[in-house]
Amino acid sequence: MFGSVLGNLVGITYFLSFQILGVCLALYLFHKEKLGITVLFGSVFGSFAFHWLPTLYAFLFNFTKTAHGMALLTFIAIVYAASLSAKKRTLLAGRKIDFNIKRMFSQDPILFLLLPLFLYTVIVLLHSTIPYIDGVMHSGQSTFGDMNMHLGFISSIANQKVFPPEYSILPGTQLAYPFLSDSISSSVYIFGTSLRMAYLLPMFFAMLQVFFSVYILAKRIYQSYGGSYRGKSILAFALFFFNGGLGFVYFLNEGLFSENFTRIFTAFYETPTNYVQSNIQWHNIICDMLIPQRATLFGWAMLFPIFILLHKAVTESSRKCFVIAGLLSAGLPLIHTHSFLALGILCAGFVILNLINFSSKRTLTKRVPLSARIILTAVLLCGLNYISIRQMSDTPLDADVIFRIGLAIAAILIFLFVLALIYFFDKKIVTNWGIFLCLVLILALPILFTFTFQQASGENFVRGSFNWANSSPESMDNYLIFYCKNLGIMFILTIAVFLFGNKKQIQTILPATFLWLIAEFVLFQPNSYDNNKLMLVCYFFFCVAAADFVWDTIPQFVHRILPRIQKKLTRGVVVSIVAFVGVLAAVLTMGREAVADFELYGSPYIKLAQWAEENTRPDDIFLTDNNHNNTIAALSGRNIVCGTGTFLYFHGLNYQKQEADLRRMYEEPASRNDLLAEYDVSYIVIGPYELSNYQIQGIQQMADEYELVYNEDGILVFSV
Repeated sequence: MFGSVLGNLVGITYFLSFQILGVCLALYLFHKEKLGITVLFGSVFGSFAFHWLPTLYAFLFNFTKTAHGMALLTFIAIVYAASLSAKKRTLLAGRKIDFNIKRMFSQDPILFLLLPLFLYTVIVLLHSTIPYIDGVMHSGQSTFGDMNMHLGFISSIANQKVFPPEYSILPGTQLAYPFLSDSISSSVYIFGTSLRMAYLLPMFFAMLQVFFSVYILAKRIYQSYGGSYRGKSILAFALFFFNGGLGFVYFLNEGLFSENFTRIFTAFYETPTNYVQSNIQWHNIICDMLIPQRATLFGWAMLFPIFILLHKAVTESSRKCFVIAGLLSAGLPLIHTHSFLALGILCAGFVILNLINFSSKRTLTKRVPLSARIILTAVLLCGLNYISIRQMSDTPLDADVIFRIGLAIAAILIFLFVLALIYFFDKKIVTNWGIFLCLVLILALPILFTFTFQQASGENFVRGSFNWANSSPESMDNYLIFYCKNLGIMFILTIAVFLFGNKKQIQTILPATFLWLIAEFVLFQPNSYDNNKLMLVCYFFFCVAAADFVWDTIPQFVHRILPRIQKKLTRGVVVSIVAFVGVLAAVLTMGREAVADFELYGSPYIKLAQWAEENTRPDDIFLTDNNHNNTIAALSGRNIVCGTGTFLYFHGLNYQKQEADLRRMYEEPASRNDLLAEYDVSYIVIGPYELSNYQIQGIQQMADEYELVYNEDGILVFSV
């Protein structure tokens, strides 16, 4: 749990070895690319190999150091093979390494925003990820819940070494969750690194990968537009990562020094981007997604570089980029399933646009007249608003009807895809995308059938539901009000792009619009909130188009009407207003996360987890309370009879029998022995959590019948 100096050194070195090898591989594969982008790709390759190579060998050798040694040797061999194909080209051939800090910041002013943002995430992660202070482990606000689950996955995979891994909070059930987002830390932890370091180290690199790849993707899209790109890229970056709507109004309406405002920094989950009481649910990407949601973080660390590769593949007709993107995409399902799904739907739109833009018939695809766009946008918004009003009435649409609408939207996308293939057919384009698709299907289908589809086959997964999080009867809003509150100025700008945007801006948001609409009607998991993991990917493309609209289109429009007003002045005013209103809610939320501090694990239960780790077998099963912050499961990696439904329900698992039997084992002495044998329980824990949640009967009988092996700080442990 706490590791050792040698263990930390070995684990960190092992992880960094993959990063260095990944950079070497990228230097051979992208010898003509800029050094900074090549290093980004290299870091992504290193992380991808670190996700997958130990996993592949774990199927043969279990999750052991042998498997990890074979993984490292394999990656060395891959890099060596790449060096042989480089035709004697050295790693840094023709590259200039510039360490002039002043020049770096002047050439890429995004560093003035990106580096402080990264520093912020590091500080928040350090203070919210189980810092051990005076015998107690602490947590932040956003990490108070899911971090316990991830710690349990990490510690159980590393300690139990069973592969494929199982739920330590529901023994005997195969882990269908995309566990590579946690096994990447298990691969560090297995060498004796502290659990905290193993948790954090890969996240730091993934954060940088996400930040840099989002900026580079935005910049490349703008470069394909033509004209300036730096200012727009910075604005798009800010609007995306500092996302938030008008939730700040609920806290500023009584003044900056009022109790209503200061509760942002004191209450639990009452922030301008997460205020369920007033239906504010467009949660901030940094605080509510990347910091606590490891699967989203590591998924995006692959997804946005894949988008860069696909953009490069299309604009440069690079088959090599299609192949590399295909290999990375195929590994996404076990890293982050939602990223894989988003990529699949968006790629259908990308193919359509690719065929149209490079076809000799593209002159037939003229810009839709303004009047037609106004009518189409109005019909769409009125239709969505009508459905939301209908859902608030006494006669809401049935879930099956909602689901069929979602399928109809997907069918329209498929129809357009087939139509584009037929009408704008181009052999080279179809072949390139075909190679990409074949690689993804051949490599990803076994993963999907073995893991993903088994989990997603439950009735609580793919189903119809309208407007994802806007479904609480107590606080439901109609569609337009919901998004005005939650997306704020970005909602207005996105509609403006549909109405008045140029061809490039429209093409940027069209594929994302189809994905957004599908996600409005179809849920892909038990927790409706998680559909935002699809919608936030769409939101990036909306931010790119909106930033371009603000930077160029609005100043041009104002200058055309009022020629005396310079474009630069208009741009400065509009960008300032959009930036301020667009990021204010996020800044306040991020301030709250920076000061949030809660006790997660108390000293008595930490000592119990240490004892369990040192004195019990990794596969032993403990009878304990099913609290979400269970130290036996989270810190020692041991199995417990049943974990919290907060985690198990939203993974689509049937845990009700185990939960009921857990209570019976504590409260019904007559049934206890049979149930202990049925669940192969090795230890019974009786402490403050157990005593407060169960009417435990027959403690003296347990003392007479079982051996008392632990008795400290009010916690008893009996060996069965």
